[in-house]
Amino acid sequence: MSRAAILIKDLVKGNQVWKMQIRVVDLWVVKEKTGQQHLECVIQDVKGDQIHVITRSRDFKEWIDQVKENETYSLYNGEPVVNDGPFKVCANPLKLLFNGGTTVTNVAFPEIPLHKYNFQPIENFLKGSIKHDMLYDVIGVLQDVLRTQVGGGGRKSCANITLRDIEGNVIEVVLWGDYCKQFLSYNTPGKMAGPTIIILTHAWCKPNTGLIKYLSKRFGENELSNAPDLSLSLTFDSSLQSSNKNWKSLDEVKSIRDIAALGKDSFATTIGTTKYFKASKFGLPYQVSIWFRSILYCSNT
Repeated sequence: MSRAAILIKDLVKGNQVWKMQIRVVDLWVVKEKTGQQHLECVIQDVKGDQIHVITRSRDFKEWIDQVKENETYSLYNGEPVVNDGPFKVCANPLKLLFNGGTTVTNVAFPEIPLHKYNFQPIENFLKGSIKHDMLYDVIGVLQDVLRTQVGGGGRKSCANITLRDIEGNVIEVVLWGDYCKQFLSYNTPGKMAGPTIIILTHAWCKPNTGLIKYLSKRFGENELSNAPDLSLSLTFDSSLQSSNKNWKSLDEVKSIRDIAALGKDSFATTIGTTKYFKASKFGLPYQVSIWFRSILYCSNT
């Protein structure tokens, strides 16, 4: 008699024998430091629940030939373990290891939904209402390209851009390697009319260390230790940073009181603690930085 299928929520640590009906909603290759490769993916069941799957490098050829993104399968056996990695692709407390007893059969299960995005509001990144060991889905309109770097000579390709949401919140995004090349290939001037919508999956929020290093050198570590949230409060406007040469070298230091008393536009360096965010339809002057890990999707609407 055929074993009854279980759901992802029914997986129990240590139970390696079961049957499940799933869809592969995300799939990528991980290059290890040893030069070997292994396949990882996210699978989803009929209820929309997801779990992160990791395969063994010695089985790479087998899985890369068998498992395809967006396809549905009957999945047999695997080892559920605690999801305790440094970066969590899914919020599920468990992740799944494919072992020697794992097999898949390609079967049509149209009732299993396609990829379900769990978009994190940009406002939550700006407020720090996120977990730094989680990877998130993000969506926004391309607002500005701050900086690009072409790879070569030991350097990776890199693009710094800003995204804006419907509420006017703005966040800086760093695209590395192939994802930078993909973005630059798409973002050709005059290619398409209209705004560009970007979807990021598996994005990691981290402090923007460039400003922190500058301020540490300028004011010293002791001064910065009194401002623990400084790394998530970057006080520069993206459009000014990318176009105004006066921001290149800020040697004059003024206090916030001095700045309030100025009667004309000036350029200076200051340091302070952010007490709150005041949003408007024109966006926020405070930004944090997120790193892009997996899939980049651009479209014009």
